[in-house]
Amino acid sequence: MCFYFNTDGATHSVSGFSAARGVIYDGKGQWILGYNRHLGKCTTAVAELWGILDGLLLLQKQGYAEAIIQSDSLENVLSLRDSKFDGSMSSLIRRIHQILAYEEKWSLNYIPRESNQVANTLAKMALKKS
Repeated sequence: MCFYFNTDGATHSVSGFSAARGVIYDGKGQWILGYNRHLGKCTTAVAELWGILDGLLLLQKQGYAEAIIQSDSLENVLSLRDSKFDGSMSSLIRRIHQILAYEEKWSLNYIPRESNQVANTLAKMALKKS
């Protein structure tokens, strides 16, 4: 069975604090688990990468052999596909790339923000609670 993982990150415009959250659900759309991480101050791009990494680690821990990872950060999806390791996010990108290379039946896809509303809303809720 294929599992789906949607993730998003958000940064509060005033405080600069960031959070990442994600949702894992099955092929029928049934919620399996959700997670969040408060990151302190960082960019939204970094928060999105942490969201991807945390979700990948959860997928591995749960033993899911087949997964579709969906992010609305086109910049990060392209960086991960192209194996670009330059800049301040290089260690995060490298770690995510290693996991994706190991897990042969996992794929990372870009989805438009309007298709990622659950993860987007969760990320924004995490900022309001911090």
